[in-house]
Amino acid sequence: MKGEFLIKVGDVTYKAKPGDSVFGPRKVPHSFSKMGEGEARLLMFFQPAGKMEEFFIKLSEGAAKNMSEEELDRFREEHGFKRVGPPIKYLKKL
Repeated sequence: MKGEFLIKVGDVTYKAKPGDSVFGPRKVPHSFSKMGEGEARLLMFFQPAGKMEEFFIKLSEGAAKNMSEEELDRFREEHGFKRVGPPIKYLKKL
C-alpha cells in the first residue's frame, strides 16, 4: 500500500497507512477511499478468487466503459458481489 486509505469493514472504519493490512471477511460489506494528494497503491487478495478474477479481467478490457449505473449493478452481481451503500467520503481540507 502506498499512500493512506480509509477502509470500512462492516461498521468499523480504519485509517490504513503503508504496510498496514485489513481483513474483510466474505459477505461483510466493505469499501475503501484513498486519502490525500498524489498516487496511491492498494493490494487486495481474494480467496478463492472465483468470479472476481473474471470481473477484473473484463473491467480491464473495457466491458464497463459505457454501462449505466443499473447495468454496472447487474455486472457486479453477475460476478458475485453488489453495491450496498454509499461510498466512503473523504473530504480534503482546503
